[in-house]
Amino acid sequence: MRELYIMNPSAGKNGASGFSEQVHAYHAANGGAYALEITKYPGHAAALAKAAAESGGEIRIWAVGGDGTLSEVCEGAAGHKNAAVGVFPYGSGNDFVRSFGGRGPFLDIVRQHGARERTVDMIRTDCGLGVGICSLGFDAKVAERMTRYKSIPGVSGSLAYILSLVCSLFGRISDELEIELVNESGETERFSGDYVFALAGNAKWYGGGFCGSPNSVLDDGLLDFVLIEKPPLWKIPQMIGIYKAGKHLADARFAPYLTYRRGTRIEMRGKGSLVSNIDGNCVRVDGAERFEILPGALRFLVPEGAAFGKENGA
Repeated sequence: MRELYIMNPSAGKNGASGFSEQVHAYHAANGGAYALEITKYPGHAAALAKAAAESGGEIRIWAVGGDGTLSEVCEGAAGHKNAAVGVFPYGSGNDFVRSFGGRGPFLDIVRQHGARERTVDMIRTDCGLGVGICSLGFDAKVAERMTRYKSIPGVSGSLAYILSLVCSLFGRISDELEIELVNESGETERFSGDYVFALAGNAKWYGGGFCGSPNSVLDDGLLDFVLIEKPPLWKIPQMIGIYKAGKHLADARFAPYLTYRRGTRIEMRGKGSLVSNIDGNCVRVDGAERFEILPGALRFLVPEGAAFGKENGA
């Protein structure tokens, strides 16, 4: 069994400054073939993970960083039956591990090396693969702007998201979209309107603690689709807290604007440049995007002490 640690250099700003020494000490005491790579550019983690998986033999690949780094590593390893992926969550948001009860056990290298595997689904998009939440529209615009604030000393992932959210409210908050989705019964449904965003959830949280997809299950072969049409601007401030807490699906204040479905694929078409969010990695797309479930595409490592399976509602 080989071990590869892929570390985002910015992870050190979030508590991982001594991580490499921790890895070397662990393997000096416990043995095992391993390597540690530092990413040098966007997409490098995916390339490193893919090359390692394609080299053959059983390998565990650890993402050391935030949700964006984890997403890249998952994309590189996806579909390779010899590769399992774990994460040391040293990012600003660390939303994916919230589905397993939080980051504590994931920061313990001993617990990590006693990890059990769980097969989880992934999301295929026109711009790459995701593992947590993908979205198109206002929340993706917020995530895109959020990267500017995360570099400010003392600004946490949650605070960066709030700052970006407030600033983004002064711009265009909705897009005219034509939406087609395949629901869990295999039926095609079509919607159109002025949407704040369209979300496809495999996991529950994103944006540094926003529970946008509270009913999502990581291994059920389905995505949760949350579509929100534009409400009056004066209603938005009171709706943000409800949304962050994951109570929007049942709240009467959302009912006139919200469509919720579970299914396997969603396609969105609009005009001009749109922003697509894939696990916090944001890209500009020209008028169209697609999110589709990839059942059982990833072997994920769950450390000892972390919630495993549906006992955590994951």
